[in-house]
Amino acid sequence: MTMETFGPEYVRPAARACSNCACCTARLCEKGATSILECLGHTASRDTRETVAGCPCSSEETRGTAAWRAGKMRATLRAELKPLPVDVEAALRAVAAGEAVAEHAEQMTPLTLFRYVGFIDSRPAITELGATYLAARDEPRFTTPVEVELVDVTTRTARVIVVGWSLTEPVTVLLDQLTSATGLKAEELPGRFLEATANCYTEHADDLVLTTISLAPPLPSSWTAGDIPLVQDEKADADQPEGRVDGASSGGEA
Repeated sequence: MTMETFGPEYVRPAARACSNCACCTARLCEKGATSILECLGHTASRDTRETVAGCPCSSEETRGTAAWRAGKMRATLRAELKPLPVDVEAALRAVAAGEAVAEHAEQMTPLTLFRYVGFIDSRPAITELGATYLAARDEPRFTTPVEVELVDVTTRTARVIVVGWSLTEPVTVLLDQLTSATGLKAEELPGRFLEATANCYTEHADDLVLTTISLAPPLPSSWTAGDIPLVQDEKADADQPEGRVDGASSGGEA
């Protein structure tokens, strides 16, 4: 029988390195990818923090990470609630269009701080966050029912059906966004209906951004008793936006 050596001669096994980056352990990247704090926020040592800063496995620039989802949500909320000053937004649109931006030099500073603009070979280029902001400014957003299908407390995500976008294709959102907005615990969310504002015309599920999330109001008592009205107000129907309809491929309209 082999006995493990503990005490002065014990050597802790080396942590498994992450196979996707050269800066972190696999365990750290597992944590960082599912946290808006990224790998950096789960590292105590100052020397190590300098090493893991900007790790691609948890970066705001890496599609699918918690920081990426949170960044898109922040950019959308800014577009909805506190848009950029007119001159700064004009500069961002100029960058997005590939136009000369010499006259917008002063506005590049706030755009860089917001990470809406980066630089490639000393030339300004719009980032995904910047594109998300402009999309939220330009695209219509609608209030839609949202059904929570399941939650994953390990990855801190939830799978939901955004009714105004598709009745069958699920969308992944941050679990903490739902618990914070509704006041419910994670285990109370599956099967619940919420209301949210969403960009229902977007093509891809990952580009759906939910804001103004709340618990859906209860159905009328007559409906729960089985007396569901079959005749709808034609004028009300005509006033409804023609969002994406279930059964169409991503981005299509039926």
